[in-house]
Amino acid sequence: MKAVLLGIRPEWCSRIFSGWKTVEIRKTRPVSLKEPFKCYIYCTKGTKFFCWKAVDHLYFDDRSHNLFDRRTDGMVVGEFICRKIDTIQRMGIDNNFDYCYLSLNEFGNDDIAIEIQDIKKSLIPKHELNAYGKSAPKLFAWHISELKIYDNPKPLSCFSKHGFSSLFGTSVCGNEDCKYYEPSDDRMVPPTCGLNEYCSLHRPPQSWRYVEELKDETILPVLLQRLSER
Repeated sequence: MKAVLLGIRPEWCSRIFSGWKTVEIRKTRPVSLKEPFKCYIYCTKGTKFFCWKAVDHLYFDDRSHNLFDRRTDGMVVGEFICRKIDTIQRMGIDNNFDYCYLSLNEFGNDDIAIEIQDIKKSLIPKHELNAYGKSAPKLFAWHISELKIYDNPKPLSCFSKHGFSSLFGTSVCGNEDCKYYEPSDDRMVPPTCGLNEYCSLHRPPQSWRYVEELKDETILPVLLQRLSER
């Protein structure tokens, strides 16, 4: 089943899992996937601040607060169900998104009221929103629900591309740099994959991308063990 892998910065991951941030703003939305759908949260690699996994929460900082907390940026740290996506249009004389920061009492339009509430729930400051949406004709507010934080964050390699293009009709993607790529000694025989038809990701999404939903959780311990042995 098709799902979405969403790249989110460490500071926003922390605010999502704290419950403060319940809307994620993006320039695009899935067109071949209707709500509700599952989103996996990939915490992008930090530069100044990093994402840390404590026993029951995530936080971002330049150092760990506890000896046993683990750094988890660069990993998939959780998931949520997106049940609604609102459209945020440009408006006003300057044709920007400034109106999203006005008081709800100034509008009688229900659609505008929804957009103002969406931006408040996203926690994005005005200057950041206008800078981010500068080249976008409109923005989309992805609503976060049924949030789940993983006890054990997962590497990208636990996820496979949705509808990836196979090599010569086989179950192998043809990535020769992959540890599990097994070339054939015979030119007429295609290569094989050591992960048994589980083509894994090795690059994070710039914004988001389609992936296959993790159906069989029993395969994850095996994959995690293999990856830890690299």
